[in-house]
Amino acid sequence: MKIKFLLIFAVAIFQVFSTASYAQEHHHSTGSGRGINPEDIDSSVDPNVDFYRYSSGNWLKNNSIPPEYSSWSDWRKIDLNNEKLLKEILEEVTANPMMSSNSNAKMLGDIYYTALDTLKIESDGMNPVKEDLALIDGISNKEDFIKVFSQMKQYRNGGLFSFWVGQDDKNSANVIMQLFQGGIGLPEKDYYFKDDPKSKEIREKYRQFMENIFVLIGNDRNAAAKISRDVMVIETRLARASMSRIDMREAEATYHPMTLQEVKALTPDFSWNVLFEIIGIGDERNFEKGINVGQPEFFKEVNRMLTDVSVNDWKNYLKWNLMRSAADKLSRPFADESFNYYSKTLRGVEQQRERWRNGIEYVEDAMGEALGQMFVAKSFKPEAKQRALEMVANIKEAFKDRILMNEWMSEETKKQALKKLGTFDVKIGYTDKWRDFAGLKIDRSSLYNNMKQAAIFNQQYNLNKIGKPVDRTEWWMLPQTVNAYYSSSKNEIVFPAGIMQPPFFDPDADDAVNYGGIGMVIGHEITHGFDDQGRKYDGEGNMSDWWTEIDAAKFKERADKLVKQYNNFKVADDLNINGELTLGENIADLGGLIVAYYGLQKALEGKERKLIDGFTQEQRFFLSNTNVWRTLMRPETMRLLVTTDSHSPGEFRVTGPMSNMEEFMKAFGGKPGDPMVRTGNERVVIW
Repeated sequence: MKIKFLLIFAVAIFQVFSTASYAQEHHHSTGSGRGINPEDIDSSVDPNVDFYRYSSGNWLKNNSIPPEYSSWSDWRKIDLNNEKLLKEILEEVTANPMMSSNSNAKMLGDIYYTALDTLKIESDGMNPVKEDLALIDGISNKEDFIKVFSQMKQYRNGGLFSFWVGQDDKNSANVIMQLFQGGIGLPEKDYYFKDDPKSKEIREKYRQFMENIFVLIGNDRNAAAKISRDVMVIETRLARASMSRIDMREAEATYHPMTLQEVKALTPDFSWNVLFEIIGIGDERNFEKGINVGQPEFFKEVNRMLTDVSVNDWKNYLKWNLMRSAADKLSRPFADESFNYYSKTLRGVEQQRERWRNGIEYVEDAMGEALGQMFVAKSFKPEAKQRALEMVANIKEAFKDRILMNEWMSEETKKQALKKLGTFDVKIGYTDKWRDFAGLKIDRSSLYNNMKQAAIFNQQYNLNKIGKPVDRTEWWMLPQTVNAYYSSSKNEIVFPAGIMQPPFFDPDADDAVNYGGIGMVIGHEITHGFDDQGRKYDGEGNMSDWWTEIDAAKFKERADKLVKQYNNFKVADDLNINGELTLGENIADLGGLIVAYYGLQKALEGKERKLIDGFTQEQRFFLSNTNVWRTLMRPETMRLLVTTDSHSPGEFRVTGPMSNMEEFMKAFGGKPGDPMVRTGNERVVIW
């Protein structure tokens, strides 16, 4: 199951005359336009030198990051607006606990109530996890370990590796078990091995976080220090055996279909029968269509570790995975330790958020779609969907034109590309079939227990799909989410209601604003179907090589040039963008902006074009796109993003694509030699 997300945050967020004469000539106004605030523009900056700071220089100067956030952007403002509505909904259902005991509204209210019941959380201390800790303490041999590990996997805990049920990459009609590497607590494998001072500091603070947690659950300081070092040894072995994020970008690299017997032969010391029986899929008929093992070498190392690592060390490893998952749901000493590491150390956040914001997050983790159903009833306007569908039609037509006029692609491959484009499914707003949460047991006794019960319920929901037909009505993103995605397995592009707001979409704004915002998002997700990984899937969602060898080589030549471009973007003195890690998103940004531009041209056909605030429609298109990506980010968050996220930071989601577009050069009167103008062999255009 491959999904491409348009994200600004993974944690969390894309002249012929002098500047003075440009400003004088182009800032006479014929009327104020929605969506672009001229006061955000810093006209002292030449747009062809640094368009990001030209278009948003004053915005960057006049905004700051609130202490409880790791970054600040217009995306975040949408989140805040959505949160206010979600808060109103949850306060209403929380105040009416006498609703039917099995109603979604009551369960939403009960989860929110326990999330905000700090008096109960503080008085409970670590009581909510004592039963789980006692279960781990009862382990006396390897067989016990596998049994308790499997019990913890019922609620997505235990570490070691991950699993889920999803479509077979080469037969998208089949829904099969997927086994994948996991089990580490640092953001990425390289965090365990880098020797630079910053990486060593982050690693040591992680070990100290672990030590502090073990003290809180009853160990003396010396014992806790030893335990933390022993657990770090386990995690480091898992990290060493793991594939890197760059290696995993190759679709074929994580596709290794096996029979159940082959999986057992790969890991003879692990009792798969015990795991599958405990999580509720023990019937071997569930595996008749195979199991995909993402990283066979990783699982071989897990098998070796089952013999090499002592039972006592495994017990402490399970305790650590339990506690780092539970800490934010427990009393203040535990929650503070979690915040200090995951938010302050890794992201530079200065203070904790208001409790109700965390409450919304817990509700969304547990029953997000049920909350989303109430959200769209209050917020989403059907006319927004219709306008967006018209934009999708224009942008798909523009992409079709780009394929037909493509000079480097053969007619044979063009035919297949057009066939795939023609089968794209489009979803806007929210699902047509809401999830049924009947059977989920929620009450007002414990936040931790509510989240545990929800994890068990939601995992079972996923596991129940095994062997069944693909549900093409299902969404993998909540309707209130400010984001979008492309699924190569379903060949669909999906735009939740949450993103259908300014700066992405404004029903009262001119076409340029909307095509520079949500139009680029639409183009981005379409292009994901034809990026370096999406191009390996056909219109049916199957991994299939529909390219001629020569065309594939020409594509790679252009992609490699884009990698080199982004490798040269510096985000800190000691840190550059990783062009390989971000390649798919950079292709989607570049292609998305180009096809959105030409989608705008189709929308403007037959319409009167006039200046708004002194800008042409083409200029407003590029200015609108900058509004989407401009971001203030803490240095710690920037480092985390560049190290782990497949998306480039916002500044380079502006300057990267635009500097490759002749259309941008013409819109702002650029000339060869300007920093924002690439020409000839320097310019990369793929789609």
